[in-house]
Amino acid sequence: MNSTHQHDRRSAHVPARNAGMRLDKFLVEHFSNYSRRQLMRVLKTGTVLVNGRPGRAGLELKSGDQLELPVLSEAVAHVKEERAHAREALQPVESVVELYRDDDLLIVAKPAGLAVHGGAGQMHDRTLIDVLKKDILAGFGLAHRLDKDTSGVVALVKGEELRAKTMAAFASDDGGIEKEYVAVVRGVPEPAAGEIALPLLPPAFRGMAKVDKARGKPSLTRYRVVEAFPEAARLTVEPLTGRTHQIRVHLAAIGHPLLVDPIYGVRNRRKVADARGIADANLKRTPLHAARLALPHPRTGVRVEVRAPLPNDIKYVLELLRIAQGRARKPAGSDDAPAAP
Repeated sequence: MNSTHQHDRRSAHVPARNAGMRLDKFLVEHFSNYSRRQLMRVLKTGTVLVNGRPGRAGLELKSGDQLELPVLSEAVAHVKEERAHAREALQPVESVVELYRDDDLLIVAKPAGLAVHGGAGQMHDRTLIDVLKKDILAGFGLAHRLDKDTSGVVALVKGEELRAKTMAAFASDDGGIEKEYVAVVRGVPEPAAGEIALPLLPPAFRGMAKVDKARGKPSLTRYRVVEAFPEAARLTVEPLTGRTHQIRVHLAAIGHPLLVDPIYGVRNRRKVADARGIADANLKRTPLHAARLALPHPRTGVRVEVRAPLPNDIKYVLELLRIAQGRARKPAGSDDAPAAP
């Protein structure tokens, strides 16, 4: 292999002496100033071509095969940068973000992993109430709740009378409350849009709610497939009633539980592979995000609507699913950008 820049050369022909050698071993032999791991990561990006096609690590080379390579110093640096972005995207967001505030109403975005208040199993964990201690002392109180591992919009109201009024609106099926969630589920629901009307009993044994057509309360969930992948889908979900765990139970009941759900699914974590070989996602929580909330203002009755940005962990999982399907750009009409550039 003759070149003035041997270690960064763009193209080469396979010599006869290397016929039958695996592509990965060939690269390690001829570019010894890079580690095998670095070269394998570049290989997985699909930028090493053999006779015009992306080469696989185990491909056996033939004499005269045409290799086209990126400038390896640049390619290795690019992969390193991508991995740094991916690691950042995989870090859990721990901060509570304020979305709306006035004298009577406070709306925040809660990160996954933060319980809204203390309870069973939360005795020594920090909660949303702890984070908002100053506001709680000033008279704000929770108007509803989210599960610990669900991220997104939470509303608090100041004063017991107004808070009771808002809590009643949340509890009522016609209280003027609109909620919209993003859910990543196993498989792709058919039809692509529909309603799930299954009566539910509240959690009892082992904290599980369940479908019970004889004794359950009427429960209605509307869903729509926003993105479909070979083994998963991104949904927009609207609970039209407010039962505990309603979305999780209803999705599981139609055979499409959340991608991770230790109670109503079959997994307590899920690895989503990165086809580029940069950084896999290890999803450790239920991929459910309260993305939008609309409600009548507790004092004036004027409609207030807020949205909570999709958190990085779900964004990155979706990005890897898009990459695996051959489309890594933001889909038309979606409200999130890829987490890893």
